[in-house]
Amino acid sequence: MPKLPLSTIPAGERSRASREALRQRRLAQERINKLNPCAVVGCDKPRRGVSVYCQEHYQRNRRYGHPTGRLPTQGELKALEAAIKAWLEEDYLTTDFAKRSFKSSWGSAQRTITHNPAFALPFFRLEGDMGYTQKAKAWVILSNYVHRQGNSLSDAMVRYMACRMWSEFHWQMPEGKRGAAKARNFFVDTWAGKFVLAHSGFTKTKTTEKIIRWAKPWYISDDPVQNEPRPIKEKVTKKVTINRFKAGPIVRAIGKELQSAVDHAMGKAWCSDHRLLEKAHEALGLSLK
Repeated sequence: MPKLPLSTIPAGERSRASREALRQRRLAQERINKLNPCAVVGCDKPRRGVSVYCQEHYQRNRRYGHPTGRLPTQGELKALEAAIKAWLEEDYLTTDFAKRSFKSSWGSAQRTITHNPAFALPFFRLEGDMGYTQKAKAWVILSNYVHRQGNSLSDAMVRYMACRMWSEFHWQMPEGKRGAAKARNFFVDTWAGKFVLAHSGFTKTKTTEKIIRWAKPWYISDDPVQNEPRPIKEKVTKKVTINRFKAGPIVRAIGKELQSAVDHAMGKAWCSDHRLLEKAHEALGLSLK
């Protein structure tokens, strides 16, 4: 079986004294940082750890890629996907040579993020701290998405492009952050990765007992304990997915993989095409100003 990048510890592991000194410096930074208010305007809550946000905005930023901003809807992203496909057919691929060239580059891009089926590990392998890097976890999810569920990487790549186009019209620079390109990629990678995770079937079945009613004793006993109602239970089976909070870094690693594939196939200037921007503008139903 091919090896996944397991280790998150750099070569030459730190000594115990070095690790303790690093921990103490981080604790000192957290104590100082908590004295400052959240970077979101109007929020006076103390910051969380070394983050620039409070606990509430930190969690939202980790889960959805933005601490306060508007989030895309499924309807908007599907409309943008249709606009991208129309742009490819009507404007971008107008000659037989362009179609053959695109087919070759698109297929090559998919192969760069297609991994051995052995990487499609079961759910329990990502539970707890197994030592996998976020990139390795992304490979596991992508392998489940492709090999176990039989989904197409083309759909995932087009969803990435739709998320990128949505950000052109609605994304705003989050407060307290630096670097617009990095912040935008953080947002787009989150939503593209969420699509793959949702369709990867990466879940486990969990059986729990649920109280459906209480049965009273049919006679009165001298023992008061036996007079208490007895719970009637039934077994409930449900599917459990990765915790939304823990899934944040994983979906962004998936998004980075999709970004590299799209860049491989389309280059980096595809989102600046005025014909695509016009179609995306119409798909979102935005009015001309």
